[in-house]
Amino acid sequence: MLKFFTVDNFEKEGMYLRSMAQKGWHFKAYKNFKYIFEKSESKDVYYQIDYHSQAEGDKDEYIQFFEDSGWSFAFSYPIFDGEWIYFKKESSATGTAEIYTDTSSKINLFQKIRKRWCLFGIFISIFMIMALFINGLALESPSISLYVIMILALFVIILYSKMIVNLTRKIRQLQT
Repeated sequence: MLKFFTVDNFEKEGMYLRSMAQKGWHFKAYKNFKYIFEKSESKDVYYQIDYHSQAEGDKDEYIQFFEDSGWSFAFSYPIFDGEWIYFKKESSATGTAEIYTDTSSKINLFQKIRKRWCLFGIFISIFMIMALFINGLALESPSISLYVIMILALFVIILYSKMIVNLTRKIRQLQT
């Protein structure tokens, strides 16, 4: 199934995976904007997604911590210097339906994600602006490639701005 969620909407991604499990399609993997599901019996399964960077310590200990809390490791997706880690838990299991139950942990998660993707967005934007500048200097008249790069640069700037604004809003809501 082809589906796209931005990092500021990873909670919606978890809800999407839960709705698919309720229909009998259980999440197995994610690759190239495609979700891979396995058909089985319908179950109510909570999915939670977390970002774990290599700087935060051993991945096995990190996963064990959540497994000790009743969550099962489902999948990991490497990105930057860390990974998106997918956890799952059947709704009939004990405990909460969220891996982060306190406000300060949620705020820290949103701040960590905002920082990483803000830096990446700035890097990509600078790279595209430089490509525009170099392409513009090399051409005597504008070409299709210049317009394509301009559109892509504008799209990236808007997308990353939206993510940063949404994550900042979530942080402020939790702080009040």
